[in-house]
Amino acid sequence: MKIPLNPEPRIVGCITTEELLRQCAQKLPPDCDILEVRLDLTGPCKDWIDLCAAIQRRGCPVLLTIRDEGQGGQWRGREAERLALYLSGLKSISAVDIEIGARALEVLIAEAHQHDITVVASFHDFNGTPDLPQLTALEARGRKMGADVVKIATLVHAPGELARLFALPAQATGPVCVMGMGAPGAISRVALPCAGACWVYGALEKPVVPGQLSCRVLAEELDRWGVRRRK
Repeated sequence: MKIPLNPEPRIVGCITTEELLRQCAQKLPPDCDILEVRLDLTGPCKDWIDLCAAIQRRGCPVLLTIRDEGQGGQWRGREAERLALYLSGLKSISAVDIEIGARALEVLIAEAHQHDITVVASFHDFNGTPDLPQLTALEARGRKMGADVVKIATLVHAPGELARLFALPAQATGPVCVMGMGAPGAISRVALPCAGACWVYGALEKPVVPGQLSCRVLAEELDRWGVRRRK
């Protein structure tokens, strides 16, 4: 299932538990266009591939993420094992997310593109927001590696850091997903999709990171500002 990367922003709902994964396989949650399966949080239960396929059959693309511990996730295993999990799911998903700089990135991009799978190359900074030249260099690096979407999420302490994030979509050379974390960054979850960010991540239950809004709130706000019509 191809994920459109057109100007209308997409809301990504985050599945963080096995119970929620099973619920979504039975009934899609409202107010999201893509469902992210955080396999590092749900755990690779024996039927996780079938559950992803069930979500897709209901008409919602699945984004598979196995976030490394060094980038804020809970994956502590070997890189070869993580890559094997990604590859085993390619026939039942529409997109993958792996960190810029991950050893498996090039292999995963090549294999994913053979299956017409969208690749997200991501970067997370939980300490602060790099300066704009560093942010643009990260975007260029992910793009050079062959990513379809570059995702950058950083902790925001002050208005100047937020301003750097707002400058990034206009300078990007392809689709970008940009967001601020923490309380001062919460406004970016609504404002950056208005400024050109292609996706925004929302909570289906509790937030995955500080400042993450619920999918319902995101849908209401983006509809209010006329950038995405609420379904």
